[in-house]
Amino acid sequence: MLLPTAEGNLSEIYFPLTANPVGYNHLLLAENVLWQFPETQLLVFILSNGRHPDPFKTVQIPHASLRYEILRSALLEWSDPENSLPARYADESKVLLKLGRNNCAISRWELSFSSPLRLADHVQYFSTDQKIALIVGADLIQRMLDPRIFTDTDLAQIESDCLLIAAPRDDIDLKKTLQLIKQKRGLKLSVLQITPSVLPKKLQKFYQISSTHIRKAAQAGHSLEAFLPVNAALHISQNHLYNRRKQNTDSNYSHLNEHQHSCFELKEQLEAAAVKLQKHLVQRAKNGQPHRFSVLETSTGGQIAQTFTSLTGASEHFLDGRIIYDQEAQKQFLAVKEFEDSSVSQTRAQNLASAMQRQSGADWALAETGMAGPPSKDRHSRKNGQCYLGLVISTEVRYKFLEFNPFLTRKEHQLMFAIEALAWVEKELQIKC
Repeated sequence: MLLPTAEGNLSEIYFPLTANPVGYNHLLLAENVLWQFPETQLLVFILSNGRHPDPFKTVQIPHASLRYEILRSALLEWSDPENSLPARYADESKVLLKLGRNNCAISRWELSFSSPLRLADHVQYFSTDQKIALIVGADLIQRMLDPRIFTDTDLAQIESDCLLIAAPRDDIDLKKTLQLIKQKRGLKLSVLQITPSVLPKKLQKFYQISSTHIRKAAQAGHSLEAFLPVNAALHISQNHLYNRRKQNTDSNYSHLNEHQHSCFELKEQLEAAAVKLQKHLVQRAKNGQPHRFSVLETSTGGQIAQTFTSLTGASEHFLDGRIIYDQEAQKQFLAVKEFEDSSVSQTRAQNLASAMQRQSGADWALAETGMAGPPSKDRHSRKNGQCYLGLVISTEVRYKFLEFNPFLTRKEHQLMFAIEALAWVEKELQIKC
């Protein structure tokens, strides 16, 4: 924890929130604060008017009335195990969630303004004789290095009247960032760092959610009950939010929404990985090395085979490809009556790869078995975003474990598994054969 340089008022804490939309990650952050600072009596969510002061953030968002109703509904159901997945996990961990009607409120003071409000405006409006405590992300603090986003006047106001309670980001060294702000902007900010480990481990996984994940899941048609409480999720689906196309200055992508754009970029990466593998296989063939292969896919649904076979000259190397999704079909393929392993495991991937090589007669065989798609409140397995790859070359059987953010969409997971599979095979063939 980073100690503040001055006293702040922790009995009331404010949480500026765009809520585009709110998700379990935001509510968990508020919950974390209440656990970490038990003296807090009131946590106030400040709902944005949707006009962002950061000149680099210009995406249009739903009207505040919709975002307010989603937030209000989510807060009401946050601690209800019947309607909230984190509440169910908290119940399983035998702990009580603290965030509730008696200690939180939603401020809509921003909504009377037609112009963007800056963080310094919040500080000036809500501060009294003590420093106002504001929850912010470490990424926002990092942006304070940029004078185009935070002016000297802004930072002087924040330094004087604000205690920042910072949510960590894996890719940001907060201590180093604060040192840079002191060196480059001449300011010493008062900061406390949120400690996620105060919460039960089962709950901490919801920190991996972002509003972008929720929007893309909505666009992909996934259930949103793994991202936010039942009725809050219903508001999004009933109002058909986030299905419009992505706001992008590049006309080539203007017809795509966020999910489609993400998948488009991943598809390009997959095609590039296939081209790179093919070039290596062409060289192996010239050198008289084994180069013909087969692929068995489960969760990727044919993405690997389809992408490789779309290349000119693929028939020189590609022998056979199969999609064996169902567990009973996998039993028949492996000639077993029952499985002693999990469908997402090292042994399953290796066994599938070995059987595929034997049955296809390929020089080498690749198999993947994973779990694509975001979690579901009805799905007991918690292996979303995990994948095992099996690779058989001659008599040697290798494997690789992959793990991505579990809250990515099914299509994103499929493409990412496939990209990593082709890249790994190319690397293995180069290094070890």
